[in-house]
Amino acid sequence: MEKYDKAKRIIQENDYLVDDFGGAQKNSIEKAQKILGVEFPEDYKLFLADFGALTFGSIEIYGVCKEDFADSGIPDTVWATLNERELIQMPKQLIILYNSGMGELYCMNFNELNKENEPQITSYYPGFSEEAQRNEILYDNFGSFLLDMVMEEIG
Repeated sequence: MEKYDKAKRIIQENDYLVDDFGGAQKNSIEKAQKILGVEFPEDYKLFLADFGALTFGSIEIYGVCKEDFADSGIPDTVWATLNERELIQMPKQLIILYNSGMGELYCMNFNELNKENEPQITSYYPGFSEEAQRNEILYDNFGSFLLDMVMEEIG
């Protein structure tokens, strides 16, 4: 939580870079978890409650934008994840957080857990076979991912 809290402070201090969707309601977060078949880690739930989804400068962190996930779009994590599951049979343990723009998706990987039993953030390349995926661990948890992203954005 410490890294999430630090990232949140940086976001608030640089509000001129922020475009968010307003916090997601608790029932929307619960519905998103049920549809995706996962329990989000606490720091990601806080992010969703605080921001919904977030554009911070040039980065766009996926979240929960509205409760009608089928009629949503980017940066809605439910819509994006379900879309990739349908189009390319992306594994169900992956939940999309960020698109690098270079063909790589950053995902919460519920098969790669840290010592707190939270999903680590791994890479995924759509269009490559599962055998070719390395699912490289990029971050230990969501808070570390968010902090790194906002720090990178402010230079």
